[in-house]
Amino acid sequence: MKNGVLVIDKPEGLSSTQVVEKIKKLLRIRKAGHGGTLDPFATGVLPVCLGRATKIAQFILAGDKEYEGAFELGLETDTYDITGEVVARHAVPQDLTLEELQRVFDEFVGVIEQAPPAFSAAKLHGRPLYKYAREGLKVEKPPKKVEILEFEALSYEPPRVKFRIYCGKGTYLRSLIHEVGRKLGCGATLVELRRLRKGPFSIEEAITLEKLEQAVKKGEVERYIISPAKALEFIPALTIGEDLAWRIRNGRPLAISSLANMIRLQKVPQKPRVPWLRLVTPDGKLVAVLEYPVDLYAPGNAKMVRVFQET
Repeated sequence: MKNGVLVIDKPEGLSSTQVVEKIKKLLRIRKAGHGGTLDPFATGVLPVCLGRATKIAQFILAGDKEYEGAFELGLETDTYDITGEVVARHAVPQDLTLEELQRVFDEFVGVIEQAPPAFSAAKLHGRPLYKYAREGLKVEKPPKKVEILEFEALSYEPPRVKFRIYCGKGTYLRSLIHEVGRKLGCGATLVELRRLRKGPFSIEEAITLEKLEQAVKKGEVERYIISPAKALEFIPALTIGEDLAWRIRNGRPLAISSLANMIRLQKVPQKPRVPWLRLVTPDGKLVAVLEYPVDLYAPGNAKMVRVFQET
């Protein structure tokens, strides 16, 4: 059984689930899952967790994302992207400039509320929204807060705009572009999307399915599989002794007061970008991932999210 993370450069035309199924068949494994859905028309970074590494998918799913893409002004579709049915066409303002586009983009930077598009896998009452949409039913899921960290207008050749965006988990780019179009008064539809980064994984380390197939034939797959410990290095770490590691692996609690002392002594940044801490042994073995306490002076024990047994 192969255990670890493969960073795939997902091709256009395949769903994330289809990519996972191809990898399972290619590697002859039963257990695998992706760490963040990409729409079929989108390409780029798709982390795929293999074997026991599926236990870390929850951490990868929570990572920030970076994309480059393009949208077309004056066009609206029912899916908010180029794969949908055209529902409206509008005139594009003749005097629109790249600078004006950037000013509109800047209005979306920060924490915003966003509802998922009708044609999405987000669930309402346990059922994906796209199933309601295909039946012609209009349902709305309450908006949730998402964070846009950077949103840059790269170029404008009417009616196409190229952009780069760095955002937090749960952000729907289709919905964001739709809202940009509404703000501009002419509508907009996402026509290209490439994910450059997901959590700690970048496009530079991603491999295509064709390259993976060649590696299988040559018996070189292992060189592309990232270990779970390596994959989680984006989470701040605390080094603990072997005795404490043994106690944690055997279900013993870790007091928040003890944790706070270690955080101060090891000068771990407080309030990290991700809400967790890694516990590792001096030789780098992963022991556990725990929630970063909201209050380091609170009584009680740290909450273990995942404990990893020594292998």
